[in-house]
Amino acid sequence: MTRRPRIRQLAAAVGLALAALAQMVGAQQQPDSAAARVGHDASAGGVSALRIGAAIAATGLAVAPFDVAITRRLRSPDLQNSASWRAGAVVFDAYGAPGSMVVGPLLAVAGSVTRNPTLSDIGIHVSESYATAAAVVYVVKGIAGRARPYAVTSESAYDFELGRGFPHREPFSSFPSGHSTGSFAFASSITVEAARHWPRHATLVGALAYGGAFLDGVSRVYRDSHWPSDVAAGALVGTMSGLLVTRHQHAHPANRLDALARRVLFAPATDGRMLVGISQAY
Repeated sequence: MTRRPRIRQLAAAVGLALAALAQMVGAQQQPDSAAARVGHDASAGGVSALRIGAAIAATGLAVAPFDVAITRRLRSPDLQNSASWRAGAVVFDAYGAPGSMVVGPLLAVAGSVTRNPTLSDIGIHVSESYATAAAVVYVVKGIAGRARPYAVTSESAYDFELGRGFPHREPFSSFPSGHSTGSFAFASSITVEAARHWPRHATLVGALAYGGAFLDGVSRVYRDSHWPSDVAAGALVGTMSGLLVTRHQHAHPANRLDALARRVLFAPATDGRMLVGISQAY
């Protein structure tokens, strides 16, 4: 298959990621009177979310033709032999996983232990955003079946095969990047929460979170695990997951998923153990 059809298949997979994500978060309930104003605010933010998604999608498609050139540069001997680059890649690789994966649950537990509902809600929403993004990316990885860079030559950057990625076959689960998806889901959801609760610090929180997510993506290419367009597609899915899920949950504060999560309570015992219980209140 020529490069042009391969790029068209890449574009189709990006579209599939968007469609799957929209399907998961699009079936929204009508907000009750107490949440009507919040729902209106979230709906108003939908335009900006779509703009962000469109910008990232456009970037991903623009990057795809340069997958080989960017990968070769990041895999060049001078960068691969650099101790600072290698150390940085390890740190930011961990930022994507397990870092972005565990922050949400840790915040939720911390909020439960300290009886801080704000902290608990932030942790719950970050976790929900990450889980949504992970579900979408698992399906797209399986359908796209793209070969990872270490499994092929650089001339085979657009090696896709429909369905080859199931069930998460490691050499053929390159597109999109799971690390990038998770780190951008965390970045977008935590930034939305910061803007809601601590607006003066939202810019700093967003810069740090998105900066870490970007460097995580660089590390994945540097370590020969992904192509640059994998990272761009992961950034798209993760960012849209964080924005849409977090805003949806705030627009519908009485939703059952949040209510169920809040029923799980944690408390330290006198002997140092952590007690876990389920509240009877729904």
